[in-house]
Amino acid sequence: MTLRTQPASAITPRSPEPASTQPRQRLRSIDSRLLAGCALIIGSIALASIVMGRAGHTTSVWIAARDVPSGVVVTKSDVALVSANLSQSQGQYVLESQPVLGLRTTHDLAKGEFIPGSALRSVKPTSLRLVTVPVEQFHAPAGLARGDLVDVYINSTNDSGLSGTASLVATRVAVHSVEDDGGTFGASSGSVGVVLELTRESVSRVVSGTRSGSVDLVRVPMDQS
Repeated sequence: MTLRTQPASAITPRSPEPASTQPRQRLRSIDSRLLAGCALIIGSIALASIVMGRAGHTTSVWIAARDVPSGVVVTKSDVALVSANLSQSQGQYVLESQPVLGLRTTHDLAKGEFIPGSALRSVKPTSLRLVTVPVEQFHAPAGLARGDLVDVYINSTNDSGLSGTASLVATRVAVHSVEDDGGTFGASSGSVGVVLELTRESVSRVVSGTRSGSVDLVRVPMDQS
């Protein structure tokens, strides 16, 4: 059997890879891993800073400074400002930059409660007037308080001083406040001054009535309010 051999010139020897290129490839591989690791660390630090910043961010928000009943106009003594971290619920509550005074409550607010925007509605500036009427002892319901609704009656007197017919002069009037006047409003030492929220149309009837007779306030039951 005859063995055929290729001439030496037909075999192309493979050139060995220069030794100098191997460290370069290793360096490039190390550099890419190092850059990726640095980017990951920097991203983690930035994310942590954002989270911590949000967690420590507080906002001035309005709360009820005392129990505030539904249907009353908010005054300075009803509210206070506190700093709180509301996070995602910030849009639900009334912030310092938003108005609260002069707005009417739509439901009861408990002392210390954050005031939600849905709990307040606007009142036309010219729609209501605050009028103080003198009410003698036993001519108003016991425990009458701010936020109650009352009907206003006037017991007129004739020339002889005898009481005449009681007349209904205003209905479903909100009580703004009740002030003990120390007896200066009437003969009874138990008389008080009751501040009523009256429409412009009813102011003249109520004021005239207080000049012609005594005032009786009748509470409107809650299930009718």
